[in-house]
Amino acid sequence: MKTEGINYKWIFFWYIMLCVSGFYEVNLHFNKRNLFQEYQIIISETEKLEMEWRELQLDYSEFTSGKKIGLIAEEEANMSLPDSKKINVLKKK
Repeated sequence: MKTEGINYKWIFFWYIMLCVSGFYEVNLHFNKRNLFQEYQIIISETEKLEMEWRELQLDYSEFTSGKKIGLIAEEEANMSLPDSKKINVLKKK
């Protein structure tokens, strides 16, 4: 058998390249999985923030409509509308 023609350096080089590319591929998939998990967390946080924003908009619209202000005045400040017979309307000439 003739072993003079076989260059073991090239075989070793390609073996090392195969191992390095395999480790790179595994690392790439691991990073991809971690990034996808982070993406899902961010999406769920975004959905929570959107729901909170909708609730805040609803509360704001209730507050600006005046109905909420009237309820707060009645409950917390014990305010009520005066008797309609006691209301005097003043006209400016």
